[in-house]
Amino acid sequence: MRNVQHTVRQLIDGNYQTNPNLSKLGDDELGLLAKDVSTLSTRLADSELARKQMLSDISHELRSPLARLDVATELTRDFAPHASRYLDRIDKESARMNELIEHIIHIQSLQMQQYTIDNLESEAVDLSEIISKIGKDVCFEFQHKNVRWQWQTPDASLSSPGGSSTTALDTFWTVQGNQEQLHSALENVIRNAFMHTAADSKVAVEMTKVQMDNDRPAIQVSVTDEGGGIMDKDLERIFQPFVRLDSARHRETGGYGLGLAIVHAVVMAHKGQISVDNRRDGIKGLVVKMVLPVH
Repeated sequence: MRNVQHTVRQLIDGNYQTNPNLSKLGDDELGLLAKDVSTLSTRLADSELARKQMLSDISHELRSPLARLDVATELTRDFAPHASRYLDRIDKESARMNELIEHIIHIQSLQMQQYTIDNLESEAVDLSEIISKIGKDVCFEFQHKNVRWQWQTPDASLSSPGGSSTTALDTFWTVQGNQEQLHSALENVIRNAFMHTAADSKVAVEMTKVQMDNDRPAIQVSVTDEGGGIMDKDLERIFQPFVRLDSARHRETGGYGLGLAIVHAVVMAHKGQISVDNRRDGIKGLVVKMVLPVH
């Protein structure tokens, strides 16, 4: 019963790669239930892979007509010099479509890594170093908002106005994975926090050592902002592709609604966990928690 319960919880979380031993738990009523759950997980995994492959194929197929459209636009400039205004608009929209396709392909690639991550080249990634670098970048970028950058670890913590940040760690906080992908995911979450946090307020990042559900040691990175939060009913949708929540938090930010979907795909590809919740300390804002297993 515990094995079946654990598997069902994994399915709810979107992890369809279940325990293969479920189909070997006997032929009584509980054993048959376990086999049905195992079959269900296999069907869901196949369906999810087919969906991702279809979206990836569509994205790739769209590239060719867009490339031809760009060529046609450039040729038209020579024959219709007075139409530059309209051709510039075509170029702009074509560039947006190409950017959107790149995001979709990137998400599909990351999602496929959930099934092949063990075969990918990886390295030891120091999360504390990445967070420190990102902190300096976003503090410079958003210095006009005067957002305080609070960077905390169990070894050291420092809060300073204006964005200056130093961290003196006694130990390295490392995970095994892809440095570029992890940097992109952390930067996306932290930049979102700065973007939505009100001026003269604070963004806090804290890193702690935790254990995952399977007792595997892991590192948890929590990013807390003061951006007003979102409705509780929208929390489960925030990591879905193309989701643009109709709230003050997202009304004027633009984009395609793919940033957090990419973050989710990166964390899942690294066998981690990610969650988001509204703050419960009397201050409006969001808390994003990313848990990455230690190699």
